Amino acid sequence: MKYSKFVYTAVGLWAFILLAADIKVSIHPQIHWIATFLVFILALPLLVRLKYSLVAPIKLFALLMSMFLVASVLLVSLTSENPFYGLIQSEKLSFILLGAFPLLLGNSRLAKLGISAIPVAVFSNFVLLVLGFATSSVFAQLMTGDSRWGTFFNYPGSLWRVGILVIVFAVYTLLHKPRRTYFALLLAAALALIYFDGSRTGALLLFLALVFSAGIILFERRKRLLAGAIGVVTILLILGMLGFINNVELFKQILPQRAVLTFEAIFMGNYEEADHTRYEMLQVAQRQIRQNPLWGIGVGNTRVDTNEGSIVVHNAYLQVWADLGIMGLIAYVGLVLGWLIWFPSFFRHVRQRGDPIERGLYYNVVFMLFFYAFSGLFHPLSTEWSEWITFILPYALFAQALSKDEVESAKSSKLLNRNLNL
Repeated sequence: MKYSKFVYTAVGLWAFILLAADIKVSIHPQIHWIATFLVFILALPLLVRLKYSLVAPIKLFALLMSMFLVASVLLVSLTSENPFYGLIQSEKLSFILLGAFPLLLGNSRLAKLGISAIPVAVFSNFVLLVLGFATSSVFAQLMTGDSRWGTFFNYPGSLWRVGILVIVFAVYTLLHKPRRTYFALLLAAALALIYFDGSRTGALLLFLALVFSAGIILFERRKRLLAGAIGVVTILLILGMLGFINNVELFKQILPQRAVLTFEAIFMGNYEEADHTRYEMLQVAQRQIRQNPLWGIGVGNTRVDTNEGSIVVHNAYLQVWADLGIMGLIAYVGLVLGWLIWFPSFFRHVRQRGDPIERGLYYNVVFMLFFYAFSGLFHPLSTEWSEWITFILPYALFAQALSKDEVESAKSSKLLNRNLNL
């Protein structure tokens, strides 16, 4: 095997390992960092020879926001109760956002190799689920009292995240490619991961992913009014589902029970009953922000006491504001939502591509970015690879799609087909 092929294989394996979020528990707590440093050392002779292109507004903007975010973590840690912890978190973010992120932003091949690991992660977790059902709990098992399944790679809470990453890609390509067996299997496997995880966020995002896929397909076929109507109907449907969920058994049969109970409580205005812990988190974060809206108290310091111990606020936006101050909030929001500025141009570039696999990939990239931003409403800021890999990979491809060289190149399509083994 040539060295370059070995390195590219290692990059794909690295992405697969990072997607397996809970091998930090099942194997070793630092396995993602160990894998990162090993791959970096092995790949360094090739990485320094590759061509990189970072001179583009969207790329420079992303790097600027990354620097501000890292700087805000570093600065507030100097005045926090635990400065050493803050310094460690800023160092970890530096490796992710100022080390790996620029490499992926500058070279689309590396980013596509990372993306190609996602279907592998979906199928691997699905196989583990089947083995868990049929043979041993070593592979997969019920891990919570409310019937949520997890696998050796991904526990409840992260299993659905792997499945949601391919929904738009699988649906779009299933409707556009003659070889539909693969895409049907990929979609079925992804749906199984989301269902057996039993996540409320996952159930809602699955619905939005399917609506997004339908909207894209209709928009491409110049049925823009219908695509817009679907968006309006989606909003009304969500409201209707919340309002009539007690009277419609179909919703109770399809949705995870946790989601049903939560939606019912929210509709009735009982936000605290919907999730008492999250409700308390929001109250704590808001109090901290009102006390000091400009300067944070240090990353990971806005916490709530629960029966399971002290935990950080599970809303990245409020947590970042309370922990890092206004500078951190601007940097974080700019990073995770700034790509929307370039979305109209991105959509025009993607429509120029003739290969439906590539179009499906790039539409999926948009949903992955939306998913990351949306999930921040329910999850805290992380300094771990398993969280950021689902952002830096799609962002890199989103930015590369705007490149003139990428649009005119036919090689990228061949590369993608080969990486996804289609």
